[in-house]
Amino acid sequence: MIEINKDKCTVCGICVDACTTNTLQQTETEILQIKPESCGLCGHCAAICPTNAITASEKSRLQFVAKKIDSENSEVEKLLLTKRSERNFKNEQVEKKLLEKIIYFAEKAPSSSNKRQREYVIVTDKSKIKELEWTVISKFNSLNFLTGSFVTGLVNFFSKKTGKMLKNLRKDVDEMNEYFEQKKYKIFRNASAVIFYIAPTKAVQSKDDCVIAQQYSMLFAQSKSIGSCVIGYAQYAHKALEKKLNIEKGKTIFAVSTFGFPKNKLKNEIKYKNEIKITWLN
Repeated sequence: MIEINKDKCTVCGICVDACTTNTLQQTETEILQIKPESCGLCGHCAAICPTNAITASEKSRLQFVAKKIDSENSEVEKLLLTKRSERNFKNEQVEKKLLEKIIYFAEKAPSSSNKRQREYVIVTDKSKIKELEWTVISKFNSLNFLTGSFVTGLVNFFSKKTGKMLKNLRKDVDEMNEYFEQKKYKIFRNASAVIFYIAPTKAVQSKDDCVIAQQYSMLFAQSKSIGSCVIGYAQYAHKALEKKLNIEKGKTIFAVSTFGFPKNKLKNEIKYKNEIKITWLN
């Protein structure tokens, strides 16, 4: 999926540390991609590479190149170019005042009919985040009957696409459990804080209201050198998390994000070569 220029690579290992799918491996003399099928082509390895040694392979489903961020870009352009899904955090807490400011700017986001019904739960306690991690994993563990070899094989007979999806899901769940046992944590990634965005369950645009507030909060955090990531696994397990967090009945968690100081500094912009489809109706 990716190519590493051996002439440029210094085998520093930063990319290996940053790779969240564990597809990279460091030896004494080179960096290898050992599980290309697991690579999501996020380009994060290339974005943090100090020598610009990583590009997408010509055979990969997505093509990208890493390029230095143009100093002539405006501050807003730089902000958008450097915002990436961060999953590798320093063991350093984000101050409460700064988290409160993140929510302050989240609430600057539009709200349907300007009803302003969003609520937020911020979890910073490491032991509590660990409990919530296990809550999410337990929800996925309850799906084991669907991802077993018998059901997967039966589904695969009718739909290879769905069968493959179930097989990959089982792989993900097994990895969640393995990571948890090793105290690595695949869901919340040892983040400094986890923020849950909540709104009335039956309001038609509650999800939109929460998602746009989520994006505002993440962009503001980025402006303060705080990384963030949308956590889809937690979103799927929202009912279990609502129970664990004692969320009021009639309200739903519509978005979840992690926040923390990035372990690695971004060096490059990732530019995808795929054609953006635009339809003009003039």
